[in-house]
Amino acid sequence: MRHNTLARLKTSAIVLLALLAGAAGAQQSPVQAYDVELVIFRTLSSSATPEEWGAEKGLAPQQLTVPDDESPNAPAPTIAPPLAMSSETFPALPPARFKLTSIDESLKRSRNYQSLGHFGWTQPGFPRTEAHYMSIDSQVAPGLTGRVALSRGRYLHLTLDLVLEGSGGERYLLQQTRRMRSNERHYIDHPKFGIIALITPAQG
Repeated sequence: MRHNTLARLKTSAIVLLALLAGAAGAQQSPVQAYDVELVIFRTLSSSATPEEWGAEKGLAPQQLTVPDDESPNAPAPTIAPPLAMSSETFPALPPARFKLTSIDESLKRSRNYQSLGHFGWTQPGFPRTEAHYMSIDSQVAPGLTGRVALSRGRYLHLTLDLVLEGSGGERYLLQQTRRMRSNERHYIDHPKFGIIALITPAQG
């Protein structure tokens, strides 16, 4: 009897150690990093439509109406959710890894749009409660300021908090969060300016 009890205790100890080792390994798993690429442009013509530059290169813009939530049936908020107020600077994405260059070039050739910036960076997929904003002020043309945050819950989310100064002193705000799919282009619309975003898992 005593031998059986000791054997059971030894087996239980081995199982417990295995579970603890597995939990420790899961906690130490590296956080997935993502390449974030943005093209930001001003709309110059009231009759301009994204299809004009999308069709030129055969790149149909994609827009998701499901934003900042974990449920596809939840209503869309109009204001970006509160995130950690700290800002960070992430490694710049080399132009050789850009995938939206043809779109940016189409915008620059068009009379209906003005390219305000084409840039990217690589960052960890922060949890929703630990996301950090990154300022874009040094990456874009004068008159546009703001910050962007990428976070990951059940889905990827891109939060935009941008301000565009008009020629007459007007200020146009774009504050919203969009649920994103990796490896897909997303078009985020505004009457005065817009954003094409692409998020891809970073390699290596």
